[in-house]
Amino acid sequence: MIFSMIKVICTLTFLTIMLLSFPTIANVDFKQGEVVIQGKVSTSDGFSVLRYYPNANITLVQVSPGKELQKMKSFRQKGRNAHVNVSVNKSSIPNDPFILYQWQWTNINAEQAWQLNTGANSTVAVLDTGIAIAPNGDGINCVTLPHNVYDSNAFPEDGDGHGTHVSGTIAQTANNNVGVVGLAFNACVMPVKVLDDSGSGGMAEIAEGIFYAVNNGANVINMSLGTNARYNITSDPILDIALDHAFNNNVVVVAAAGNDGNRKNLSYPASYPSVISVGATDFNNNVVRYSNKSNLLDVVAPGGDMQADRNNDGYGDGILQETRVDGSWGFYFFQGTSMASPHVAALSAMLISHGNATTPDAVRQAITESATDLYDSGHDKTSGNGLINSHDALNWQQTSTPPPPSGGGCTDNDGDGVCYEEGDCDDSNDAVFPGANDRRGKKGRDGIDNDCNGIIDG
Repeated sequence: MIFSMIKVICTLTFLTIMLLSFPTIANVDFKQGEVVIQGKVSTSDGFSVLRYYPNANITLVQVSPGKELQKMKSFRQKGRNAHVNVSVNKSSIPNDPFILYQWQWTNINAEQAWQLNTGANSTVAVLDTGIAIAPNGDGINCVTLPHNVYDSNAFPEDGDGHGTHVSGTIAQTANNNVGVVGLAFNACVMPVKVLDDSGSGGMAEIAEGIFYAVNNGANVINMSLGTNARYNITSDPILDIALDHAFNNNVVVVAAAGNDGNRKNLSYPASYPSVISVGATDFNNNVVRYSNKSNLLDVVAPGGDMQADRNNDGYGDGILQETRVDGSWGFYFFQGTSMASPHVAALSAMLISHGNATTPDAVRQAITESATDLYDSGHDKTSGNGLINSHDALNWQQTSTPPPPSGGGCTDNDGDGVCYEEGDCDDSNDAVFPGANDRRGKKGRDGIDNDCNGIIDG
């Protein structure tokens, strides 16, 4: 369905100044690595002075990032009037007219998050069907190092529309008075074509795409793709190596949970321990029927429900972005965990840009710990840790060791070194776990899926 309505809106931009009480200072954003001290101090006093403001008679001193509150309290205990340097920002909403139909931004507190960070100096590799460049449309803010794994000499042209739509959710241009916006609209997209124009690809192509993205400087990889959840695949000898390469090189990997409506399994690679798995919600923040559910699920994000119009805007509640479908450019509503995953990839880029979470483990922890709980208290298999909250994630500070990437920890019941939440498809049999030898029993066949790849041997 092509979205063709044209509307003109006027956006008011103004300066917001908030009065903040210091007992709740940990809940607001402040300048990293800075503490303000009343009066003039010097390096001879043992301070690392950034600058002195003579009219206000205050000194800005440098401290280690993450130690601002600790240093502030330390200075106060020594009799200094000290405060963190609270951030004050221009408050504005992008002037792109169709943002009115992007209901998801309100649901994940994007408007507040944009006052803190918009993804600058970060790169998200989108492993998908490629990207199409609109000749006179809205467009992606920044496209860098495009690659086609099928033909390294060819541009990764998107003949399907899926990859372009996903890329738009991440970094569609903002404030150009045209169309829609992306969440991390100042980030760059690295389009890597690993799926053909029918939307299909193999593990070999995806592995090649991951290695390309990692080796060419991507901070985050988004994969809105995966196997059918009914196969319960949690490991693949080809792709696992590439996923480990990304993790070991500090690259965050995000993947769609899948649209099979499965109640206990995720698609792979979302089911892999080091990957942030993402399910889908609707306008009312309910997990949609098609979104796979599992103890391996990390979080949920807006994915849409085209069968409903709960916001009464005259359109199905899909995720709106610009793309090209069957040769026609327009603004299309899509639905699926494919649409949910790029929201988390974009938020990962914003966290890295913001500097409060820069490793895969820290990014996962920031996103899961700041998520809005939806169903059972804490982690549950329907919504994982809850709906992402982009503003709270950007205000997150690490206070504990990151939990294992398994949705809140797990117990290895059969002692084979892998628990159910980490992909063991039978945690009561120590001969069954990801990576096990799948050729056991008489003549090498026993009728058991020993390696949990969804294929029963025999």
